[in-house]
Parts: sequence; C-alpha cells; structure tokens
Amino acid sequence: MKFYIFYFLVLTNLFSAYIESKNCAECHDNIYEEHKMSMHHNSSIHKDLFHEAIKYKTTPNKYDCAFCHSPAAPNLLDLKTGDIKPNNRIKEEIDGVSCFYCHQITKVMEAKHQNINFYNYTGGKPTFFANIKDPDMNDKHASNSNEIYKNSQVCMGCHSHKYNSFGIEICNSKNEPKEPTSDCIGCHMPKTSGSPVKVDKKGRSNYATHDFLGIRSNEMVQKAVDLQLIKTKKGFDLIIKNKMGHPLILQPMRLKYVQTIVERKGKIIWKNFKISPLEDKVATFTTTYKNDSGVEVLPPQAKGFLFQNNIGIGKSKIINYEVVLKKGDVITSKWYSLIVRPELAKELGLGDEFLKVYEGTKVQITY
Repeated sequence: MKFYIFYFLVLTNLFSAYIESKNCAECHDNIYEEHKMSMHHNSSIHKDLFHEAIKYKTTPNKYDCAFCHSPAAPNLLDLKTGDIKPNNRIKEEIDGVSCFYCHQITKVMEAKHQNINFYNYTGGKPTFFANIKDPDMNDKHASNSNEIYKNSQVCMGCHSHKYNSFGIEICNSKNEPKEPTSDCIGCHMPKTSGSPVKVDKKGRSNYATHDFLGIRSNEMVQKAVDLQLIKTKKGFDLIIKNKMGHPLILQPMRLKYVQTIVERKGKIIWKNFKISPLEDKVATFTTTYKNDSGVEVLPPQAKGFLFQNNIGIGKSKIINYEVVLKKGDVITSKWYSLIVRPELAKELGLGDEFLKVYEGTKVQITY
C-alpha cells in the first residue's frame, strides 16, 4: 500500500507545465463558465468556506483532504503530513479539482483507505482523456477516449470512500455489494445543447455539462427520492424510495429529511416534528460521530458512530405513523435537503448560504 501511495504522489508531481482551468476558456468557453461555478472548481480550502472551517477545526496542522480537494497541488505528501501549509498563491492548489487534473487521469486503483488516481502527463504537449467519439489534435493538446470516462470509474478516484486515521469510514459513494455500476457522469453531467468548443465544432450539438449538479441543485434534489402515502386503519404509512445511484447520505454532515403534516379544515393538527427534524429520527437522514467518551465530534476525530440513518441504492423505507384521523383530513409529505446540519453550520460560523433549504418532491392524499 505504501508503494502505491508513493507512486501516486510521484506521478502527481510530474506536472511540469500545469495548465490552469481559466486557460481552457479560450476554446471551451461554455464548459469553463459552468466549471467555474461548480464545487469542483471551488473545492479547495481557499474557496470553500465549509471545507476550510472543518479542516482548521479538526486537523489544523495537516491537510489530509488535499488529495481530493486540491489534487493537482505540488508536494501533496507534505500537505498531508503538515510539513508544508496550504498556500493561496499556488495556482495548482487554488484551482481545486481542475480541468487539467480530471482529464489527465488514466486509471483508478481501488485501495482500502481511499482510492488512488494515476496520471498520464509527464511533460510536453498533454493528452486530455474523456469520453469522446472523435478525438481532437490541435496546437494546445491532443485528445483521446478512455473507458473510465464512459463507465464513471474516473469519479471513484475521489468519490468512492475515505477512512479517517482511526479507521472510521467518513465518506462513502461506493455502490453497494452486487449492485451495478451507477452512471455518475450521466446523472451529474447530463447532456446540454450546444458545442463543447467555440471553433471546429464538427457538427457537435451537445456536450456533458460541467456544472457537476448535486445537493446544491433543486433539480437534483427533486429527483432524489419518491414519496408515497398509504392509508392504514390507525393512521398512514410513508414510503421513501431512494432513486439515486448511491445511498442517500454520502457526506456525513448533510441533512435530509421528510416533513409530514396533517391538516383538518385548513388547520394543522399534527406534525412529525415541531422544531428539529431529528425529533423524528426515522424520517431524518444524516450521520453523526462520537469519540471514546460518547461525545459528538467531527468526522476526522471520530472513533465511532453516534447516529446513522440511510437508504441504500434502489431501496425503500416504510414509516408507520399512528394518528387519529377523520375523513377529509389532508396528509402532506415533502422532501428537504441541506448542505450541512444547521447547528453545525452555526458552530463553524458559516453564513446563511449554508442554511439554505433545498426543496424536493411532495406527495399529498386525503383521508
């Protein structure tokens, strides 16, 4: 394992002529404008306030997360160990998960602690890899097709899994056992109309959007789950079905939940929670961690789990509510997602942008 990490780091540092993402706008203007607003571009601690707050609160003397948040940075091993500190004057660091980085990956090796990306570039005119039918040769770079961009394996270099130093899994986007490979690219980078380049378009009328749509997109949140309400003799059942190609909760500090209310003649007579969604733990999805004393801590400090509630790929959860209902009562359930749990956002001093509630699908029946 140590050999592979060393090999990974050596190959990473072979970037002798790093190309900043902004340089790609010369030919790929639409793609760059999308990428510029994405969390890939804004993944480093120099741009992501949430990530910065977690890093300095939990591991102030090292930057273990640089492997995925600033993967093109030189001296990644020194960042990881704390021998050097993050530097906002280094372009490879602040560029985050850059165009150059992503399109240089030739293969992904699965490993226990976290997966490892391998690169092609060793200097000179680079070859950019992607899922393309008609590779281009120009004065900037060569292009080539690579199978890992077709089957979404390229995403698994960073989005597969990660364990903290105590052996606790703190991130997991892997498919569950015996499940087929999910189409990360097809879902998070859907086709959009237009050409991927400004010139020499060769009749191309669409391309994969580089917004990297996720939890910050109401469109994606709307697609996350299906909700169903079924009347019972003593109340009703709520069925939540995960429609995503991965478990509901990937990043543990997310908060997702269903709010259910019952109205009688226009007045609310029952709610599944009054203040916090965690009052109804079965309909709230998040992960929290604890230390040896059972006190809640952040993921890098975790030695165990305090609370876990999730739904696997294609799986459903049935929640029974016993409520005294009358004919004509209206039951409404709605799905909500937050980037970070509100109490944690406040603890970290994050602004209102991190308290935004993203609204998902809604279901309603009359008893």
